[in-house]
Amino acid sequence: MSYVNGDSIWGIFSRSNEDIVLILEALGNIRRLQILTFTLKGSSTFDKLQKVTGLGKTALAHHLSILVKSGVLKHTGKGQYALSVDGVELLTAIGTAYMASKRRREFVATKRADYIQRLYAKQERYATEELKVNITKLEPMHVASVRVISETPAHDSWEKMRAWAAPKGLLEDLDKHPVFGFNNPDPVPNKKEYGYEVWIRIEPDIKPEGEIQVKDFAGGLYAVTTCRVQDDPGEYIPKTWKRLFEWVKSSKYKFGTHQWLEKVHDPGASEQELILDLYCPIGKKKVG
Repeated sequence: MSYVNGDSIWGIFSRSNEDIVLILEALGNIRRLQILTFTLKGSSTFDKLQKVTGLGKTALAHHLSILVKSGVLKHTGKGQYALSVDGVELLTAIGTAYMASKRRREFVATKRADYIQRLYAKQERYATEELKVNITKLEPMHVASVRVISETPAHDSWEKMRAWAAPKGLLEDLDKHPVFGFNNPDPVPNKKEYGYEVWIRIEPDIKPEGEIQVKDFAGGLYAVTTCRVQDDPGEYIPKTWKRLFEWVKSSKYKFGTHQWLEKVHDPGASEQELILDLYCPIGKKKVG
């Protein structure tokens, strides 16, 4: 039997099971674990934790209260939070145990096997799968917009939009407030920086704020296909756009002049899980 400071593990759990359950329940939530992971780097403010988690004020306050009650997080001042000594030791122990666990080895091995399988199957699947295209009309909409020019503008512009939109609750219903993006300006050869603009549909009473602009989009007719980015966004997205362009050329439609768009299914997804709907602007060809 294992011992800690002269006490058996069995004894520790049998005498302290209620307190241990309180701690485990505090850790057993992805948002709370996200908060603790961020505070491993050092103390943080309420505002920063809002940006990191994308939670509203009430939801974040609820999670912080649970963590403070469990003793793993300290409220060190007005809007200031830091890991307690117990919190640091507990996370270190959990991380160390997980690193050495059979579960982690199996998890890593499974991910590697899945990656290799997708890597070798991707080109064959991409070349043979049928491109599914839907014709969709986007109605006029009021949008909040932010644009960034950098080497990673899609990521950077989304982070700015998330920091603004999350506290307003705009990311809680993506059907009501869909997120779109597009290059602005497009990449050019031998230049790492380019631009990307992100839109989110908003209510008419929302006003511009800081870097966030407000625009009216007239809508239009689109040919739309879904792009599952998977492992290679730098190749997969342009190739899918090219296939969509070829589809339009051979269809009964012509290219439109309104804004092309990329609609994001889940803006918080990783690159490997990212799913986009590609919107190619179209119009009806004249007959005769």
